[in-house]
Amino acid sequence: MPHHQSPRQTVRSALPAAILYKTTITVADRCFFRYNATMIIPFFIPHSGCPHQCVFCNQKHITGCTSPVDPSVVPQTIKEYLASNASDKPAQAAFFGGSFTALPCEMQRAYLAAVRPFITTGQLESIRLSTRPDCITNEVLALLREYHVTTIELGVQSMDDVVLKRSGRGHTASDTVNAVSLLKTYDFLIGLQLMPGLPGDSADGFMKTVGAVIGLRPDFVRIYPALVIKNTPLEELYRSGRYMPLSLDKAVALCREALERFERAGIDVIRIGLQPTEELERPGTVIAGPYHPAFRQMVESSILLDAMRSALRARKGKKDTVTFQIHPKDLSTAIGRRRSNIELLKKEFGVRKIRIVTGESVMRRDPFLFSTDQE
Repeated sequence: MPHHQSPRQTVRSALPAAILYKTTITVADRCFFRYNATMIIPFFIPHSGCPHQCVFCNQKHITGCTSPVDPSVVPQTIKEYLASNASDKPAQAAFFGGSFTALPCEMQRAYLAAVRPFITTGQLESIRLSTRPDCITNEVLALLREYHVTTIELGVQSMDDVVLKRSGRGHTASDTVNAVSLLKTYDFLIGLQLMPGLPGDSADGFMKTVGAVIGLRPDFVRIYPALVIKNTPLEELYRSGRYMPLSLDKAVALCREALERFERAGIDVIRIGLQPTEELERPGTVIAGPYHPAFRQMVESSILLDAMRSALRARKGKKDTVTFQIHPKDLSTAIGRRRSNIELLKKEFGVRKIRIVTGESVMRRDPFLFSTDQE
């Protein structure tokens, strides 16, 4: 990669949105693809290259959806995004929604060649894409390196072969281990996508998956609790009583444990729960399962609630009023939806009033109880 940094030296940025279930990308969705570090320019290739029908995926069943983007329109789309990038953030092209490396080689080249001129001129930083663990070979990675791909996400979902088989994934845990090893040989940034709550999975089983993934040392992970989406095999299993999704509370608890374990291991969790979109919010799209538009906030709110509980248990004496100081970015999460955390703490500890103030010096998700007063 002449005149480009190693992928591990580039700024890591979160892949956007609900790529597993989304069938169209609208102009309104574009705000989802801008992050503090990088502007993602998305190209959606729904189900392209996918050799299997996963039980949770609806792309193969929905008719009338947008076809995979044609390589010929890629340059103009990039120009439009770059023209709107007023902040001059570095930009990255992304191909997702299918299994990119399972596409015919000539189609892969067509997509990548359409982007390469913008990288050569420095207008784009690199390319990222998502694919399957069993579609990673030396030949494929040599091609991707040639065209300045730096980040590859694998749809791992589980490290339990029974769960993978029952979910229709068509690959094994060994495929993931081998793929990650090969990706590291080529020095790609590696992201692994996980999905708790699949058929045959359990809380203990998913934690084993988390442990196995930590052992693989990816650069980042994303966690998407399984949902029952309309017109999928999972809907058929659910309606026939052969599958029961996680409840919202169980999914929050499971994802919280996973988040804490990944963070202790120094692995970034760039997303938890599907990005809310117009399609997901449409009545009837999500048949069942732990969908919430602020799912990650619920997970982090649970962590903050327990941290404040611990601080209150350790306080000396009982006071009418307590004050916590937290990081500014944690303010709404600490308070909880509809002030739920505050009301719970008041009830549990007999505190009449709880104040929360912000301070830049406080670490994220580490509230500091700095004042207890008798009013």
